[in-house]
Amino acid sequence: MSDQRISLGALRACMPEEEALAAMMVVLRKGHPLVVAYSGGKDSSVLTNLALTAALAVKNEGHRALVIVSHADVGAVENPEIRSLVRSELQCMARFAAMKGLQLQVRVAHPAQFDSFSVRVIGGRALPAFPDSRRDCTSSWKREPSEKALRALSREVTREGWAEPVLMTGVRRDESTVRAGFIARRKEESTRLWTDKEGRLRLSPLLEWTSDDVWGYLGLCRQGVIEAYSSFDEVMRVYQDAGGSSCVIVADAEMQANAKPCASRFGCWACTAVREDRSLRQMIESDPTRYGYMRPLAALRDFIAHTQYDWGRRQYVGRTIHNGFITIAADTYSPAMLAELLRYALSVQNATGIEIVSAAQLIAIDARWSLYALAPPFSALRIWREVERGRRWQTPTMSAFPKTPVPRYGLIHVGGDWDDEIESDLVVTGLRDSAWEMFSESCGPVLRALRNGRTVMDVEGWSDIGEEDAWMFLDFEADRMLDDRASYESDWTQGYRTYLRFGLVQPGKGQSHLIDGILRRSQWRQRHDLHGVQDLNRLRQRLSVTFERQADLFSDSLEQVS
Repeated sequence: MSDQRISLGALRACMPEEEALAAMMVVLRKGHPLVVAYSGGKDSSVLTNLALTAALAVKNEGHRALVIVSHADVGAVENPEIRSLVRSELQCMARFAAMKGLQLQVRVAHPAQFDSFSVRVIGGRALPAFPDSRRDCTSSWKREPSEKALRALSREVTREGWAEPVLMTGVRRDESTVRAGFIARRKEESTRLWTDKEGRLRLSPLLEWTSDDVWGYLGLCRQGVIEAYSSFDEVMRVYQDAGGSSCVIVADAEMQANAKPCASRFGCWACTAVREDRSLRQMIESDPTRYGYMRPLAALRDFIAHTQYDWGRRQYVGRTIHNGFITIAADTYSPAMLAELLRYALSVQNATGIEIVSAAQLIAIDARWSLYALAPPFSALRIWREVERGRRWQTPTMSAFPKTPVPRYGLIHVGGDWDDEIESDLVVTGLRDSAWEMFSESCGPVLRALRNGRTVMDVEGWSDIGEEDAWMFLDFEADRMLDDRASYESDWTQGYRTYLRFGLVQPGKGQSHLIDGILRRSQWRQRHDLHGVQDLNRLRQRLSVTFERQADLFSDSLEQVS
């Protein structure tokens, strides 16, 4: 036992812990709150414990000290084991701070509903992030919500009399050559404050730490040599199981070699920016009893990844008029593929108990399908009701489609604008609802003029849908809407306007012009039978201009979808 104490003491003496603590304490003594960007990984765990240790030391000196832990929760697409780990560790931090009398705030940022995976992908707004495509999910789900939260945080703490907050991340120079290059360009320092391009004060206490330093520190915490808010047993477990080794350092090195494009060891179960999610698969295979529940998630992820080049699952009718034409080419997912994804997602959700599509997101998906005339009103609710009543869809297993060029077929002439062929002023299009407007003196909307001269309903407000409001609609209104389907078939955008009437959806501030244009485009598509699921043979017959160079692609695509 005495030999073990000596070896642990010698290990602690070799660590850069004191230098990091000293840098944090200098900042805290000057009245700056420390803001820790916490992800649940090993580096941010060390950083958080160092910040709490520094705050306790400064408090014991008679100074006030504030530590703020900031976490970006990307939602249901996060690896469920990591989400569970983060929730547990945040609770441990809160208990530790309360026991020690420390001022600790935990701030959790969430992506906008519009940017969430289910609304973004299943709603048809954008394709998933594929290996050879733009990877903006990290920005939408993590960076932008965190930036917004940090701006609000800075205003709040300065009003309360604190100095400017100092943001800390667990960045380390030895993580990669690319990371080291970024660090050099930003002129980061480990012991002194530096300023980022947004003008924020920063500190990088782990900058010169090695991976061995990090694991050594966590090991000492686990042994009780260093006082800590957690034993970090669960942190080590997820690294071991995801890396496929009983040695956590070997497991971490294995995950480093297969890290996601967002630099996360674990990432999201739905991540298709990599060819294969090895950490998720390794977790499942390492302990099927514990992690086997995630198999349906992995199957759904693989289905999305393997169908990237299945052009028969794409939408082909263009959304923009250029010189009087719209382009017929493979774009986002087709309405049929969106419906298929929703069936699989809700079935997986039922099988695993992991919420992939919340009630609010379901309404947002359904509203968007109607807004863009992708499907008849309440089609998403119909799928949801089928699952609620016991129907299930099995995610198919398939080989990856080979990479082929994006099919581009030609142009269809549509005129200068979506309302060109409407001659009567009595025909209202866009963000209007004649039946609802009749009640403007009581419960109906008032009208207002846009800068472009068009008249629309004045219904702007908060763009996100409330979860409680969504469930109220599903519980008390959904069946009536679904059973009265025939009255909505004439105009597919009536679904969106129904949600407007109930106050579930609203154009965001300044978005009336955008929504009005989308509705007019969707209504034009219906008048010209270019809405919903389209047959490529029929589209070919309607082309005004054919892209001769890719005529062969057209035949190939037809064979795939026939």
